[in-house]
Amino acid sequence: MDVEALGRHPQISNIARGDRVARTREAIVASTLTLAQEGEVAPIVRDIAKLAGVSARTVFQHFADTAELYLAVLGRVLKGSTAEVPEVSPQEPLDQRLSAVVGHRAEDFEKLLPMSTFIATLQQRSNEAAEKVGHMYSANREQIAKSFGPELEGLPGESRERTLNALSLALSPESWNVLRQRLGLTSEQARDELRFIVKAIFDRR
Repeated sequence: MDVEALGRHPQISNIARGDRVARTREAIVASTLTLAQEGEVAPIVRDIAKLAGVSARTVFQHFADTAELYLAVLGRVLKGSTAEVPEVSPQEPLDQRLSAVVGHRAEDFEKLLPMSTFIATLQQRSNEAAEKVGHMYSANREQIAKSFGPELEGLPGESRERTLNALSLALSPESWNVLRQRLGLTSEQARDELRFIVKAIFDRR
């Protein structure tokens, strides 16, 4: 359909314009995410625009400032990290559920690893970012409680909470960062260590 035809059909023209805006916005977010994954703590607009194939002015036509853009990137990242843990039947042995949950967490946390400083810095600068991350931790805790419900339900109140706290701490991005970056373990070694830690929590109940 040519330009003149679009002009005669304003609804079609608006849809086409909306699609173009959405594609440009997506390119900007994706480019910022790529730079953050490469270790950029605060990707600059010039680099974002170049990677997205747009001008710096265009970036600010879609986002009020870099803070708003970074929040959009964080939302994209956390959306993937709060995906539902693969459903595990309570009748399955504990070891099988441990392997499923730890494997899922290891995969998610490995994706977040290059962005750990970006996320930590953004939390310090933005209350909204801190709130988004807080929701991720709450979702993580709820999923852990669901996955290990049979074991947790058999514990008295205080013991249940302490065990759930220990599991939430072990199955957190920070723990994965320590295993991978501080201790220098490979992703496979870190996964095995994480499984050992979580199993030890249940063994000490």
